[in-house]
Amino acid sequence: MPKTRLLVVKEHLFKYRTSEGDRDEGFEGHLEWNEEDPLLLEAIAYFYKAVKNKYYSEVRSFLGYLFPAGMDDARLPNIHSLLLNTSSEESLKEALLLSIATGSRPLVEFVLALFVDCPYFERSGCANSSHFPPHMTPLMLACILNNFSIVQCLLLRGHTIQIPHFLTCECRVCKRQTLTNRSSPLLVDVMRAVSSEAFLWLATVDVFAAACTVTHDLQQLIKDDCLEHVEIYRHLEANVQRFLARVSDQAWRVEEFNVLVSNKNYCARRMSEIQSPRLQMAMDSEMRQFTCSTNSQTAIKSVFRADWLNFGNKPKRDAWRLLRASVLMPVLVMIHAIFPNKGTTMAVPLARYIAHVTMYCFFLTAAILRPALSFYPDQSVFGCKLLEIFMYTYIIGLFLEKGLMFYRVGSDVFFSFWWRWFDVFLIFSFLTSFVFFLGSNSNREVFDTSSIDRMHWPSGEFALLHEIFLSISCVLAISKCFYYIQMIKGVGGSVISIGKCVGKTYTYLLIMLAIIVSFSVGLNILVSPYLNRKSIKKDNTPDKITTDQYASIGTSSKNLFWSIFGYLGPSTYTTVVGNTGAEMDPVSHNLNSATLEILGALYHGIIIITVLNLMTSLLVKKADEVLDNEEMEFKYTRAAMYAEFVSWEMAAPPPFNLIVVVAHLLHRNVFKRPFPSPNWGDKPETEEVDIEEMEFEYMTLATIIFNRFCASKECKFKSIWRTEFPNHDKVPTHVSFMSTGPHSFPMDNTFEGWRKRETRKMKVPNYEDYDNMGQGDKIVEAPAKAATSVRGPYSFPTTKVDPLASKQTANKGIPPV
Repeated sequence: MPKTRLLVVKEHLFKYRTSEGDRDEGFEGHLEWNEEDPLLLEAIAYFYKAVKNKYYSEVRSFLGYLFPAGMDDARLPNIHSLLLNTSSEESLKEALLLSIATGSRPLVEFVLALFVDCPYFERSGCANSSHFPPHMTPLMLACILNNFSIVQCLLLRGHTIQIPHFLTCECRVCKRQTLTNRSSPLLVDVMRAVSSEAFLWLATVDVFAAACTVTHDLQQLIKDDCLEHVEIYRHLEANVQRFLARVSDQAWRVEEFNVLVSNKNYCARRMSEIQSPRLQMAMDSEMRQFTCSTNSQTAIKSVFRADWLNFGNKPKRDAWRLLRASVLMPVLVMIHAIFPNKGTTMAVPLARYIAHVTMYCFFLTAAILRPALSFYPDQSVFGCKLLEIFMYTYIIGLFLEKGLMFYRVGSDVFFSFWWRWFDVFLIFSFLTSFVFFLGSNSNREVFDTSSIDRMHWPSGEFALLHEIFLSISCVLAISKCFYYIQMIKGVGGSVISIGKCVGKTYTYLLIMLAIIVSFSVGLNILVSPYLNRKSIKKDNTPDKITTDQYASIGTSSKNLFWSIFGYLGPSTYTTVVGNTGAEMDPVSHNLNSATLEILGALYHGIIIITVLNLMTSLLVKKADEVLDNEEMEFKYTRAAMYAEFVSWEMAAPPPFNLIVVVAHLLHRNVFKRPFPSPNWGDKPETEEVDIEEMEFEYMTLATIIFNRFCASKECKFKSIWRTEFPNHDKVPTHVSFMSTGPHSFPMDNTFEGWRKRETRKMKVPNYEDYDNMGQGDKIVEAPAKAATSVRGPYSFPTTKVDPLASKQTANKGIPPV
């Protein structure tokens, strides 16, 4: 019987009913979508005809089998009424979006079958919906809800997301538009969709590169946004960072993670010669969670130590290695310069780090000895010059090293760490001192400082300027030791927190400067008319003189700055007019003096009570944030320092890099001797790498990691391979009813594909008999008008259905089960 067959088809839908709730732990079950299920295809065909023929109870019966709560589900009536509303296609599009919001792929598949005659409508949003904005497309909504199965379904049907241009875009199209015409809410919702786990996994070719790119775009939006959606972008960036860390957790073996980070696709050219280029890609995108994960830290450590991976196990061997990297380092550098494939000690990044520490210790010793030798002027002239020449040579080598790094990584990546800013100031100070050093030691016929006493030198003498900048340079040179101290566990966290806090004070310092200058101008206007005036008293007390601490704007600013530390008393806020009259009585302009004192009090109130206390609270807050994440900050900083010594410009410490870099360029460009530049001194590889084989291995691993990632959402438990992030909102992930095989009926949503779909038929048993089975459930208006056929393979008469009449006709036709 056809009725019996239909009942079997409906009961078969129980296996496609979704479950309610999301467990924190335990196994939720594994459900797959089988597109080859014959009973499922029959159910979709019958549902399609029931909607087209407006069989009220039949449509409700089908929906009842798909909702978790059955016929009593509160979401069913709304979707049911939208499916039977034929006033416009907007109701069908809204029904599709609401079906996606329920999280049930079977329900979405049933609703999508209704778009067979108008496939282009299923990819657009609703224009007049009270639930969804007009720009919300089905794929965007599924991605925002992070529903893997529905995103997979829509992607296989040809759905896409059109990413709008950023507000700062200056392309030819965007230049013709004003900022008001470019939708900011659309961009926010699109970024919500593309930053979801479902989109990154299913809609991108390479999930790792896509996550880094999306993170970089979100960081750019945070920088460009005018505080309208900054919090949203920060939240999305944090989600992507956590997502990539979870992806790395699914590489359970070291070999798997090495395959993941050694793929060179989508990497910058400067990373192509690094052993694990994707580690550098992640650090360039500031993926802190991924960089601080267990797998990443292990991989970075192995790259940093290279052949010295077991460093620290055998004292004798380690002592010999330290000797080669420190004392014998100049000899090894010369060997490298002449024979690039000999003496591979400096090819190890750890050896490079030891060599840099050694040369810095010599540089630090020179900076300390330079003022000590000045106590013996007769015997130390040559020694001082020798120490200064060594320091300047070291700085020139450091300038070359940082210049090559800046050229290689770009300004954004280069200035992302505090010590590189510090190196820029250090280099600038020493180079300025070097210029004056050359000027003071040049032959001059008119003025010779060696034969003239210092008391006769002008204030702009080269020797004086050289001493000024050299003193500042030595302060910075000794402070550079914190760069190496932050590598020490325990102490490094404190150094990093200080560096973070200093980076936050410059805003308040600029505010303080503006306040000081503004009050200096006001105080100078009040005091300048009373300068050089004296008030004579008759009682033998000292005469009053107007203070000269506000004589000029510069003097006023200097005194106001030192007043922060208590070097400005109330007596400085009085003005002296003089004496007048027959008795020569002192004259007082009390209003002027009061105004001057009020301005001084107001200045101290703003600077000390407000600005300084606010800056102190900011520093405390920032320090607490850094200390709360001290472990992660330390690991991220350590990884960044490890990555510096992998690049080829760090192959030798300054000033020996002046020799190595020149030799490197000659060997590569003149003598045409190829060798991997980061591993300076290594022999070139003789075995050719099969790129296709590596790509196949990477894609195979990506499939395995994806399956593990989905399985972690079905079976939840605590493990070392499942990173937990405290204090964050958990985004629910739905992976039920994912299809595992190739799509049976790939959709072609072009016009040609739609036209060819005229020949497609739903060939299921007793399909034509279904018209007679639902006649009792349909309400036809009288007098009946001629039916308007719908273009497509399934043309049914369009009739209106009265939802209120469903109770009267509930016993007609096939009742819902």
